[in-house]
Amino acid sequence: MAHYNATTRDPEANAFYHSTSWQHMRDYIYSRDLATCQVCGNAVINRKIVDHIHPLKVSPNEKLNKDNLWTLCYRCHNIKTNLEESIKQQSNGDNKLAHISKAWWQKAIKEKIK
Repeated sequence: MAHYNATTRDPEANAFYHSTSWQHMRDYIYSRDLATCQVCGNAVINRKIVDHIHPLKVSPNEKLNKDNLWTLCYRCHNIKTNLEESIKQQSNGDNKLAHISKAWWQKAIKEKIK
């Protein structure tokens, strides 16, 4: 993660993810979701992965909106990230990513798990 932060993540996002406001919100969401992946139902114990349903880059105004945040396990988060990358490449991809519902993500990720 430190390598990713130093080499890949843009400095603004990196600063946000190290902010006190994010850390408090992340802890709240993790507790709200009972440390459980909101897609597959597995316990999330090794790393607190709280994900933006509408990605930070395409919907910065929702960065601390608890309705735009959910807990994911490492596997489901990786699947979602890969799906986001493919959607981003599509025509109007950022706009699509800013409007995809939680239910749509749950269905799409579950289909990739099988």
